[in-house]
Amino acid sequence: MSIHLNEDIIEEIRSRNEIVDVISRYIQLNKSGRNHKGLCPFHHEKTPSFMVSEEKQLYHCFGCGEAGNVINFVMKVENLDFIDAVTLMGQWVGIHVEEISSTKQEKEEISRKNKIYEINREAALFYYRNLSKEKNSGFAYFRKRGLQENIIKKFGLGYAEDQWEALNMYLLKKGYDQELIYQAGLVLERKSKDGFYDRFRNRVIFPIINTTGNVLGFGGRALDDSLPKYLNSPETPVFNKGNNLFGLNLAKKEIGKDKRIIVVEGYMDVISLYQHDIKNVVASLGTALTRSQGELLKRYSDEIIIAYDSDAAGQKATLRGLDVLGELDCKVRVVRLTEAKDPDDFIKQKGKDAFLKEVEGALPLIDYKILLAKMENNLSATDGKVKFVKAVAELLKQVKSPVEVDAYIKKVAMESQISEEAIKREIFGNNVYNPSSPIQKSIQNRDKYRSKPDRYTNKYNVQSVQPAQKQGYLEAERSLLKLMIQNRETYSKIKIAIGYEDFTDSTNKKIAKVIYELYSVQEQNVDMDMLLNHLDIEEIKTLGDIHQVVISEDHLEKALMDFINTIHNHRLKEEKRSIEMELSKLEKKENKSQEEIVRIRELCTDLEKILKELKKL
Repeated sequence: MSIHLNEDIIEEIRSRNEIVDVISRYIQLNKSGRNHKGLCPFHHEKTPSFMVSEEKQLYHCFGCGEAGNVINFVMKVENLDFIDAVTLMGQWVGIHVEEISSTKQEKEEISRKNKIYEINREAALFYYRNLSKEKNSGFAYFRKRGLQENIIKKFGLGYAEDQWEALNMYLLKKGYDQELIYQAGLVLERKSKDGFYDRFRNRVIFPIINTTGNVLGFGGRALDDSLPKYLNSPETPVFNKGNNLFGLNLAKKEIGKDKRIIVVEGYMDVISLYQHDIKNVVASLGTALTRSQGELLKRYSDEIIIAYDSDAAGQKATLRGLDVLGELDCKVRVVRLTEAKDPDDFIKQKGKDAFLKEVEGALPLIDYKILLAKMENNLSATDGKVKFVKAVAELLKQVKSPVEVDAYIKKVAMESQISEEAIKREIFGNNVYNPSSPIQKSIQNRDKYRSKPDRYTNKYNVQSVQPAQKQGYLEAERSLLKLMIQNRETYSKIKIAIGYEDFTDSTNKKIAKVIYELYSVQEQNVDMDMLLNHLDIEEIKTLGDIHQVVISEDHLEKALMDFINTIHNHRLKEEKRSIEMELSKLEKKENKSQEEIVRIRELCTDLEKILKELKKL
């Protein structure tokens, strides 16, 4: 169900979420001139360069260039789309977006979902208290698996006692409706239709939480011989396991600047890796990846690492997941854990560094599929080689890059001892590029297909558009500003030639004025940090662009004069254009007054001076 937001609701939520207060939830901000400053949450830095303007309600990182308003910040830091970010911010200030923006029918559905979220949360607390209140088999299981108490708390793990109605009776006493408890998937109806009993019994419990903190459902692992060993909540109004990923609520904040997510099979794989400080991990809830899960992964990451179990079932799940992610054009690599059955076992045996080494050595999608094809066929036998090459040929037909295809052909030819030419023909048929073939010869003789020189080929009088040219004077202004910062000697040379008022762009002029004023009252060099305290958030954006300007050290003196001349040239041309416009207007008048005639002479004199100055530049 979609949520429709109007501008008034968005503006109300934005205005009530004061940007300094919101950003202070995530980083420490200190007052710095007219702005606030802190360490950027979006890249690693030791010196604060993240600026927040209380006046403008905007932020800008001088280091990495991230910028925007309070909604942009929440979207970025929480890895949420626009609707989810606004919804979350609405909750912070007591505005329930769903209730305001929906129809009556939608409001009823939203109310039902919110009640189920509430019931799920209460159930999660119930299971957690069961685990922690006294010695029990659930706590013993987690301790045996090596989990620390802080990790148990972090994931909200729980224990469903070996009782038929413990949770149901607890929720009913809390005042929740039996039908809603049933719709939440927490209980099953008796065959006799005379009551309900708990779905999860004698199981350790894994709450499944979404990125906005709502408990969607649960996974439960049996502590006895009950089947199935793992049991998930059924589909409910708030939960579909094919649309969610276990651990994403925590992983989204740990993805880091490389935007990488590791996907594993089981709950314990995620938790065990997290305990070993590998936190960018999610699980696909015991199923092969679905398209919805793939889209979710793509939204949060630039690279996906598949680290499924090493058994046959794990390999099959990996292949199905690879096909889904391949269709979505995701960048995918695969970890092969040959020394352990799953990531949980591997990290306990080998440790964090060894696992990260496996991740760094993960195989690209095609390499992994080629490896499996190689393992499935005996390359010492002729028929094995043929089957291997045919299987790889089918894979390479899907690869778009000719360079990649060529590299893989060479690799497969070496491994199979079948010629590159034969492999190419297996992939492309008989249309392999060959300059000596009749087809290629006919293509090479293109003259007869060319238009005759006298043929009129612009029937509709299409006018070509000239590409936009860089505004040289702006580049020159920013280059001079870059040179003046942290170099008083260069500033002194520039000051002799031009003043800050000669800068044309208003923001460049403001920055120049601050530089000139700072140098007038101090002996040391002006640095970026000093400037940040005197500029507003929009001027800081321009300062960030100036910081990125690259100026060659070769012939610096000549470059300096070129920049100065470019600025002079632009100013003179602007004055020339202004004079010519005024002259044109005056000359069109038939009956000119004496004052207008005098003015024309003055303008002509000024124009002549400007033309002489332009010739000198």
